[in-house]
Parts: sequence; C-alpha cells; structure tokens
Amino acid sequence: MARVPYVDREQMDAEGQEIYDRIRRDRNADKVGLQFRALLHSPKAAGYLTSMGAQLRFKSALPESLKEFAIIVVAREWNSDIEWTAHAALAAKSGVSAASIEAVRTGTALTALTQQEQVIARFVHQLLRDKNVTDEVFAAAQKLLGTQGVVDLTLTCSYYTAINMAQIALKPEMEPGKTSTL
Repeated sequence: MARVPYVDREQMDAEGQEIYDRIRRDRNADKVGLQFRALLHSPKAAGYLTSMGAQLRFKSALPESLKEFAIIVVAREWNSDIEWTAHAALAAKSGVSAASIEAVRTGTALTALTQQEQVIARFVHQLLRDKNVTDEVFAAAQKLLGTQGVVDLTLTCSYYTAINMAQIALKPEMEPGKTSTL
C-alpha cells in the first residue's frame, strides 16, 4: 500500500491540473500513473521531474535500445518492480535480446552482454555503485554515444535514480493489472 494517497486531478488547483495534464500528455496517456500521482503532493517539483523524464525518454540522443537497456540496468540496481516491468518490455521491443535482459535481471557476468551493452552497464554500475566513473569507462561511453549521448546517459541514470528513490520512500503500487517481472 502506498504511503501517501494518490492525488486525483480534481483535487488540484488550476496550476496543479495544468501540471497533471502535462504529465499525461508527455506520456501520451489517458491518465497519470500511480507513481506520479503520489508525487503530485508537490506538483511543481513533480512537474519538473516528469518533464525531465519525458525529455530523456522520448527525445534522447541515445539509441532506443541502449537507452532502454540503461534504464533496466538502473531499475535492477534499485530493485524497482515498476520500472523493471515497464522497461524490460520496452527494451525487448527495441531490440535488446532476451539473454541480455535476463543477464541484467539475474546479475550474471557482463560477458553475456553485447559490447555496447557492456559499456552502458559498466557506466551505470560505476555511477550507482561506486559513485564514480573512471576516465576509461567515461571515454568508452563517450566514444560509443558521443558527447550529448553520454550526457543523456548520465541524466537518464539521474532521473531514474530519483524516480526509484521516490518509489522506495512513497511505495506507490504497480498499476492495476500489472505483475512484476523482476
């Protein structure tokens, strides 16, 4: 059970409703998801955060498969049922192999991944686990993705870390009808 009640659009003032509508539009959804509705107790901050997420998710310089791969690596590091379940399916749809997805889920050796996926996984693991990215790993990521791409990768890690931390604290439920695949 969520630790805070979910905010409905009707409970918000005009500015809050505008933020609610923007979140819905950014995600091309009929309604705002539960995890975002938990965040809407602080509508302006939630609006900024979700706008950043929409920019990174839908307009990133990262190739789709590597972006989704990075997201599932972050989701796995935080043990996020919500993000893993959504983005593992999107990773598969974008061309990430079932073997690579399973390697991330189970934490098996990086050698099971493609060369490009290994670069992404090393970057994410160093950033989240070590709180550092070596020059070697950064250079490999920049060579693979370019400067904007490595910045987008860094911001993607940052955004999904923020979302996952909010999930840990607020404990929003998975959307109705969804079952964790983590």
